[in-house]
Amino acid sequence: MQVSIVKYTESVTQLWGNGAGQMSEVYRFPKTSNDQNYLFRFSTATIEVPQSDFTLYPGYIRHHRTLDGRCEFELDTNNNQTIVDQSGTAFDFFGESQLTCKLLTQTAFAINLIHRPQVQVSDRVVQVEANNMPLDELLNVPLHVQNVANKRYSFIYVIKGELGLEDALNAKQYYLSTGDTLVVTSETTGEDNSFWRITECSAKLFHGSVVV
Repeated sequence: MQVSIVKYTESVTQLWGNGAGQMSEVYRFPKTSNDQNYLFRFSTATIEVPQSDFTLYPGYIRHHRTLDGRCEFELDTNNNQTIVDQSGTAFDFFGESQLTCKLLTQTAFAINLIHRPQVQVSDRVVQVEANNMPLDELLNVPLHVQNVANKRYSFIYVIKGELGLEDALNAKQYYLSTGDTLVVTSETTGEDNSFWRITECSAKLFHGSVVV
């Protein structure tokens, strides 16, 4: 198991949609890939204008979850029909499909996992109150691996609160707060022992899993 921490201040932030909001890229794989050939990307975004068209990502699937605020999404289909989705649950759509977002609150905040079709993605939002808990217990979500896979990437994003961690093997302590992300790379098969523990946590967390 490999563990890294991406602090909020380390994320690469840029405007999207001609000023519709700000996008912060937390992680992409491979790290050296450009905007057209990565396998998956984890990012956050603010939505700050009453109506906006989301950026197109041809060849990718977008897994979108609104974490704060409320939106109405309109997705044009091939037969000129419109699908309307109220925010509150995660949904997937093809990156080449034009999606229009209408704000129902002043602003909104969302998570995006953008990935190639062969990559498997799932997510959840959890409230965690814990002391001295193995990190494995937080990450232990059943995987339904459809194909032969080697790696699982887990993203623990702190929506609100604080998360304390200890690397027992190296006797090091770490603390994450709102906007920080824990990135864990592990095997999908066989044992993958971890010396990491949650020393204390009172936080609302986004937990995304990517299997490649």
